[in-house]
Amino acid sequence: MSPCGSKALMAKPIAFIPGNYYVSLSTSGTYCELMCPYCRGRYLVGMEDVNSPERLRKVMEHYYARGARGFLVSGGFTRDGYLIISEAHLNVLREFKAGHDDIVISVHSGLMPKEFLDKMWSIGVDFIDFEVPPSNSYLRNMKNLPKHSVSDYIEFIDYVTRYDRDFIVPHVVLHSKESTISNELGVINELSKFKLRLLVALIEISGGSELSAGNTLNIERITSALRYSRRLFSEVALGCMRPPIFKARYDELVIRENLVDRIVNPRRNLILRYGLPVIYACCSIEKRHFRLFPSKNYSG
Repeated sequence: MSPCGSKALMAKPIAFIPGNYYVSLSTSGTYCELMCPYCRGRYLVGMEDVNSPERLRKVMEHYYARGARGFLVSGGFTRDGYLIISEAHLNVLREFKAGHDDIVISVHSGLMPKEFLDKMWSIGVDFIDFEVPPSNSYLRNMKNLPKHSVSDYIEFIDYVTRYDRDFIVPHVVLHSKESTISNELGVINELSKFKLRLLVALIEISGGSELSAGNTLNIERITSALRYSRRLFSEVALGCMRPPIFKARYDELVIRENLVDRIVNPRRNLILRYGLPVIYACCSIEKRHFRLFPSKNYSG
């Protein structure tokens, strides 16, 4: 049975587990100019370092030979808030994509200049994972981007959709200390006007001890935003960025109440308990690409 169920039938969420089948690459190694307070480059350590074009080619060939069919091109950001990536990197991506008709390439672009964005489209990148801030305060204090505004990100999406609505997957940050539920619902509503195929919900990780202790999690605020998103989007995913305490305490609630259509890396006991179908890929991929990746169905 296909893992793609109808929302009307309250299908179980699909669990997405990227593992070594959808590999995260950093075009800047562990270097980042932006150094957001919640990350400071530490998430780059877990990615494959491809800071040279030669290294990018070798790493992609290595993982492809071992069954990988997806590559997330990510890395550190410039001080202006977009991915550090060279023309030579883009040439490698173009060549690799042209030589393999069974792979998916996605990019964490950030607020990339239009000329770079145009090249992403022309070389065959399948889609862009694009974080959308919930407020201007979030941009100032959590992203070190005081000159940017939420409207800049909305305008970027408007530009991208001129290529194809499926070319961008917005990731909206929920439960930020730098936004309100009203801010978050407002951004979700603005995004819904573009009729995009999928919204990915992220939950802020502050990097502080108070959130890891679970003292500041407002689950009602989060579930309200998820329910609102589900009314406006054909599909909603709970993405990989969420505090460990949320996963431990509330992933089961999200699954049991069908608050999302897709969920990244839920605990194995929840997959088995609820009989979730599993696809070993990034949660942002299009349904037509499901066939490229290993899958399991634990239902029944």
